[in-house]
Amino acid sequence: MKKRIPKAEYVMEKSCGAVLYKMVDGKPRFVLVRGAVFGFPKGHVERGETERETALREIREETGVTPVLDTSFRREVIYRSPRFRNGKKRVVFFTAECPEDETPEACGETKELLFVTLDEALKILKLDTLRQVLLDASAHISKKNR
Repeated sequence: MKKRIPKAEYVMEKSCGAVLYKMVDGKPRFVLVRGAVFGFPKGHVERGETERETALREIREETGVTPVLDTSFRREVIYRSPRFRNGKKRVVFFTAECPEDETPEACGETKELLFVTLDEALKILKLDTLRQVLLDASAHISKKNR
C-alpha cells in the first residue's frame, strides 16, 4: 500500500500568462513559445505581484511585446509540477492582444516562437489542457470581435 502524503507537505507553485494573439486579416494568429515544450507565455508570480502584473511581465520577457490584457477571460490549469516530487502547479491564463505596431520575437528563456493559426496551434500543442484553453480563448476572442 502506498503511503499517503499529508496535504501540508504538498508544494503549490503559481504562474500566470496568456493566450497571446494578433489579428491578421480579421482572424487571430496565436503566439506559441517553446521552453521545454510549446505553450503560451507564462511564468512564476513574484512576491507582491498580481496575476495581471505577472502575465504582462512574462509576456514582455518572453516575446518583447506589451499587449492589451483581457482579464475577463480567465482559465486555470492545475498539474503535477516536474520541479517538486510532491508539488503541483497552478497556471492562470488570460487572453492578450498584440498591438498592431509590435511584433512578437523569441526573447529571454524562449528558445523558439511561432505565429500560427488556430488549426496549426492545435496540432503543435501536446497537452490536452492547453488545447482546451486555446479553444476557449479562441471562442472568447471571436465573440469579442463580432
